[in-house]
Amino acid sequence: MRSDLKRLAGPGSVLAAALFFGGCDQILGPTHVDDNWRVSERGRFAFYVRPDSFAERSLDTLSTVLEDQYDTAVARLGLTYSGRVSMFLFNSGTDAGFGNDNGGGNHSGTAYSMTASVRVACVPPLDIHLFSLLTHEANHVITQNGLGRPGTSFVSEGLASAVISERHGAYGRTFYYEWTAARRTQLPPIAALVDDAKWSGYQQPVSYGVSASFLAYLLETYGPVPFRSIYYAGSRDFAATFASAYGRPLDVAEREWIDFCVRRAGT
Repeated sequence: MRSDLKRLAGPGSVLAAALFFGGCDQILGPTHVDDNWRVSERGRFAFYVRPDSFAERSLDTLSTVLEDQYDTAVARLGLTYSGRVSMFLFNSGTDAGFGNDNGGGNHSGTAYSMTASVRVACVPPLDIHLFSLLTHEANHVITQNGLGRPGTSFVSEGLASAVISERHGAYGRTFYYEWTAARRTQLPPIAALVDDAKWSGYQQPVSYGVSASFLAYLLETYGPVPFRSIYYAGSRDFAATFASAYGRPLDVAEREWIDFCVRRAGT
């Protein structure tokens, strides 16, 4: 599936979010990667880069960011996963096969959890926008190999952003809490977003922002144990499973999440 984070920040917020397209694909991949690669094995990642590319020159930094992200994801989710992730870093969206309409392909990525690999356009500058894209896609691989396939798009896409580390950038849970507080009267109900039949009907900056913020709140407040129950729940069973796992209806938890975000943001 393709996802579009676009710009989460806007009027009423001092924050600006990364613009990228991402997602997790259940099929095997990436396909058609050709033979024009250099491979660098670093920690728990294998980096496939074009010779003499921006990605190759940036490997020291990218490796540091992704190793930190790996540690953060497994810690917040209580995982024992320690598999290796293959990162195919293409020179552009066109090179990666994403196209490049209005530059969007240059901020795109897809994770392939079944083969523990990522296809992503890796273009300059070397900043938190790029870090957010790479960590989001790596998180798809880590979480789905550590936990299995999630039951909803809400959980799949939200979780990949909810556990982003804040050590090397500003797009972790603090950002999402502040984003939520600034838009607290404009957000769709979570009960609608957990319905896969309705998920794609919402603007992706909104659906992704809400899901990331709410899941980050649940993990920070209640830890990973009750989260395991809703991780696997499908759309039809989500509300009932949530109430059983967290001891409160979904709409009550939603109000508590909004209040939490407002307090954290100081607004």
